[in-house]
Amino acid sequence: MNFEEAIERPSADEIDAMLAAGSLERLGMGSRRACYALPGGLFCVKCYRSDEEIAEGKRPSDMPFKPLAPTVVKEITACRHDRRRNTCCQEALYWNMLKKRLPENLMAAFPSQVEAVHLPKRGWCIIENLLRNADGSPLRKFHEEWRSADHLTHGRMLAAFDSLEEDLAHDAIRFYDPQNILVQWCANGHFRLRITDFEPASRTLLALDALSPELVRLKLHRRFKRYRRQNAICEEVSTRQKPVDIGIAPVNVLCLKWGDYYGPHYVNRLYAGVKRNLKRPFRFVCATDDASGLAEGIEAVPIPEDPKVLARDWPNIFVKLCFFRNGFADLQGPTLFLDIDLLVTGPLDRFFDYRPGEFCIIRNWVERRKSMFRRTPLIGNSSCFRFDAGTSGGVYDAFIAEKDDYSQRHRFLRGSQKFQTYAMRRTGRVNWWPDEWVCSFKRHLVPLFPLNKIFAPWRPPKGASIVAFHGQPDLPQAQEGYYLKYDKPVKPHLTCKPTAWIDEYWRE
Repeated sequence: MNFEEAIERPSADEIDAMLAAGSLERLGMGSRRACYALPGGLFCVKCYRSDEEIAEGKRPSDMPFKPLAPTVVKEITACRHDRRRNTCCQEALYWNMLKKRLPENLMAAFPSQVEAVHLPKRGWCIIENLLRNADGSPLRKFHEEWRSADHLTHGRMLAAFDSLEEDLAHDAIRFYDPQNILVQWCANGHFRLRITDFEPASRTLLALDALSPELVRLKLHRRFKRYRRQNAICEEVSTRQKPVDIGIAPVNVLCLKWGDYYGPHYVNRLYAGVKRNLKRPFRFVCATDDASGLAEGIEAVPIPEDPKVLARDWPNIFVKLCFFRNGFADLQGPTLFLDIDLLVTGPLDRFFDYRPGEFCIIRNWVERRKSMFRRTPLIGNSSCFRFDAGTSGGVYDAFIAEKDDYSQRHRFLRGSQKFQTYAMRRTGRVNWWPDEWVCSFKRHLVPLFPLNKIFAPWRPPKGASIVAFHGQPDLPQAQEGYYLKYDKPVKPHLTCKPTAWIDEYWRE
């Protein structure tokens, strides 16, 4: 949307006149550019320093006075009206490129609107959203908030900072100045990290970075590492949650069953597989609408109440987000969720030993042909994840807060896994299970076409503890051979021969 269509704002001549008269509030000033709030409090304008601001030196608050380097002054005067070399124009152009290719959750870190405008005297500038905290106060830089935050907030901030770095590196975004990451405080103590000032050229050839995503990632990680070191941003051991006694402390295993498609024998066989492969004491809980037929030792609890997501029938795939609510089923401590159509093939204790106190989930799989041309998306597969019951309510709170937000609608329309990963990353640090621990039946064990017509699916690797059956075929179809779907022939490259070894693991 163009700013002219969004809201009435001063013309370029009027903005130029207000800048010359000094009537606009200056929000900040870098070595090359300054930022001003426009009337109305909705937008701000960024432009190169004026001659008077150049005379103020590197930082007006510095004592003793430090003048700008001659090369910087020359750059300002040479690029002010040169659209090709002007940083404001580069930033607006790059923002439009990002908007076309980035996922919405990552694009939300950047301003929602950016437009390049030419001012007669000040040259090319950009106008973008003016961000404020919920109480109307201006945003502060990440390291400034870090210095004034308490120990508990440190953990949340560090988790959000690490997640942002991972997202930026994953999509090879040319952003190399963590000094420009701001913290925006929302209602109820929640916060978001925002990027309102970035220079995509970063003093290098833009084309070179565009042709080499790995160079972008290398430079980005190097800058973030240096920023952490310079501002003493690190994990505090005292705030890291530790298990009381991981050898004897009981844990929870949680599953979900509703409807008629999956019978009680799915739950019973999963429970038997957990008993065979989990050495420590555990509580096995099944959230279900029908507890009949469940084996002794399985604790049945009601499915959570309907939170009204997009007027869908309840229960649905968003039930899993309700499990994070503090107090659900009186669960406390480390909780491993497992889909009932999983196959437990190896030890499970390591799923509780790995990164205690943090969220853990298996990274979602993509088809082999897709993984050849793109990186695996930063989305978890919710068939197997772990959280700390009683202290992870922030995920549920984020779900309830945003389920009716139309701007977040895309996350719900595209399924629960995307939003669940997003909410966990907002609330704490998310870790991916090691790839060899959980394997996908159809992605890793079914031979590629045409070998799938000759050989039966391979046995799970020795290092695998769980085999996930997501989509088709499901467990019975894999046992008998997958040739039909809804009484229609399956495409040849999707079929699989009967899998005899499933009987060894899927039993009571």
